[in-house]
Amino acid sequence: MPHLSEVQVLRFLIQFTLLFVIARALADAAKHLGQATVIGELLAGIVLGPTILGHFAPGLHAMIFPPDAIADHLLEAVAWIGVIMLLLYTGLETDLGILRRVGGAAVAVSLLGVIVPAATGFTLGWRLPAEYLAAPNERLIFSLFMAVAMSISAVPVIAKILIDLDLMRRDLGLLILGAGILDDTVGWLMLSILAGLAAHGVLDMRTFASILFAVIAFVGFCYFVGGNLIVRIMRWVDDRARAEHAGMSAMVGIAMVCAIITQAIGIHAVFGAFIAGVMLGRSARLRRSDRSELEAITIGVFAPVFFAYSGLKVDLFALHGLGLLALVVGIAIAGKVIGCSTGALLFGLKPRESLAVAIGMNARGGMEIIVALIGLSLGVLTQEMYAIIVMVAIITSLMTPPLLSWMLSGVEPKPEETARLEREKLLARLPFTREGAKLLVLSGSGPHAQLAAHLAAALGNHHDASITVFHATTAADVAASAALDEAEFARIKAIAELSGAHNILQRTGSADSIAQAIVKESERGYDAIFAGASLMEGDYALGGEVLRELVDRAQTPIVIVRNVGAQVPLRKILAPTTGAPFSRLGATLAMLYANATDAQMTALYVKDGPTLTLRNFYRRRATPEDGVPIVEELRQLGQQVGIKLEARIESGGKPESTILTAAEKSGFDLLVMGVMFRPSERGLYFGPKVEYVLRNARCAFAVVVTPEKPSRA
Repeated sequence: MPHLSEVQVLRFLIQFTLLFVIARALADAAKHLGQATVIGELLAGIVLGPTILGHFAPGLHAMIFPPDAIADHLLEAVAWIGVIMLLLYTGLETDLGILRRVGGAAVAVSLLGVIVPAATGFTLGWRLPAEYLAAPNERLIFSLFMAVAMSISAVPVIAKILIDLDLMRRDLGLLILGAGILDDTVGWLMLSILAGLAAHGVLDMRTFASILFAVIAFVGFCYFVGGNLIVRIMRWVDDRARAEHAGMSAMVGIAMVCAIITQAIGIHAVFGAFIAGVMLGRSARLRRSDRSELEAITIGVFAPVFFAYSGLKVDLFALHGLGLLALVVGIAIAGKVIGCSTGALLFGLKPRESLAVAIGMNARGGMEIIVALIGLSLGVLTQEMYAIIVMVAIITSLMTPPLLSWMLSGVEPKPEETARLEREKLLARLPFTREGAKLLVLSGSGPHAQLAAHLAAALGNHHDASITVFHATTAADVAASAALDEAEFARIKAIAELSGAHNILQRTGSADSIAQAIVKESERGYDAIFAGASLMEGDYALGGEVLRELVDRAQTPIVIVRNVGAQVPLRKILAPTTGAPFSRLGATLAMLYANATDAQMTALYVKDGPTLTLRNFYRRRATPEDGVPIVEELRQLGQQVGIKLEARIESGGKPESTILTAAEKSGFDLLVMGVMFRPSERGLYFGPKVEYVLRNARCAFAVVVTPEKPSRA
């Protein structure tokens, strides 16, 4: 095979650039008009393809897109990489947990939402004249393909519409999304089997049985073995990989391996990518940054080129009138609406709610286009039928948002739905969860560092969490500190194991300063840094120039711990709160520790004491419940975390004295305070009140320092 010529390379670059730039420009225009971006990306291909450019400027179209098979295959290969990335992203966003929440209703809606459209699509394919079939002698395969095309929904488009309409967390929104997930999963399963049959060119029971067995074997392996294997792989990458963007690279590699497997066993590659995404979504060690990177490259580059390439194959002038288009669109909409609404009605939903669910499920979007392109590439669809199915995707995606918004405008949330939304809102305020927690513990031999290790291990004792013990040095002291590093690691590891931690890692790093080395390590996506207070306090309660520099530079929450010889696990925890976000962070970390160790926790709000001025007297009377909403919110959050939290409101002219009195009077073992660092101060200083508490507290304490910017995850 000859190498690509300079002209072919140049032409490919021009084609790619035009498709990409125009697709992104029209996607922006579509979003501005309140439509899904996929509409604009499809229109880019239609504009550059035979429908617009090829019809009105055939010479220019022939110059940009000449009949060159090699160049066309180059563009097609890039498009298929794009669809694999898109299906990986779709699977990643497919939350199977939603199915457990909506349960039988989603199954009923999805089941009838697949059976009825599939039946109407099969009937349509069986009744169409032979001139609309690419291979008239394979009518059964064509009819089955039409059944799949009519029954599939588009989870990405549905999810985007629900987000835009602020319905993602509503009960009906979850029902639509859950039914869509089932639809997509069943649809891709059917399409994979059908693609294998079409590739063989015949439909016999032996071929069907072999492909079905391959599908069942692949899905079974992924469910029972592959999911846990991928969880371990992602945890290993997150803990040990040093290369930039390692998480995103691992996701793409896993998707490609699954795509290769499914393509090799006779199932289409896109199914493997979708299943890979579903498995990856189960990993608690999948970071937001990894998802964001994959979303950026997929939605920002590959998906627009794929959809534009799909539109490039559409020739609307190949349609013999609009009659067949209207018939197919009508059957597609009617089948989906009748099937889904019937399923919802049978499960007890009201007529307006049932119709809203059906309208939401009617959006085909990008999934329908993928189905159409697979059908075209396998020789199942003619150019005319391909154009019609693409138009079904466009029309249903355009009509869904306004109709769904109108149908749900009069549907009020139920009391239990409102309560669930409040619970989710509370849980979203947790800094992290024990499942998948990635915590950094700074090595040290003193009692403060040992208590810090205990706290971190208690918060990260889930089997999918990890504790990294980090020994930082300056470049000049690397060799001299090696033996000390091993001794400290062994000591901290023993403490962490006693506290229930499963995955304890050791890392070292050096830089111009110790704090700089720690900051560099923290950029690997840790949820929090745990450090012992300096043994040399100096002018400030926590002391330590290293801690001061670390707090000033790090963009990750830092927990600084001081020990007073208390026995672990600590049993009584006091968390003063002001209601500020940084104060809430301290309280929520205390809740996580209390949950892990079955400790008792008290949240304390100190309001200003009574004053003698008439002005303040009336002001205090105007706010008799000062602090009640704050402690009530923490009490509710404690219930969701799984602890029974005691909430107190006390008055005092000096809050710091009130906190110390409460700590001593009730015999608390641990005092947890969320604070905000003041970078303008010279030392590690959090204000006079916090400093007073830290200097005079007789129990152990943990200061949770909120970074100036959000933590990296």
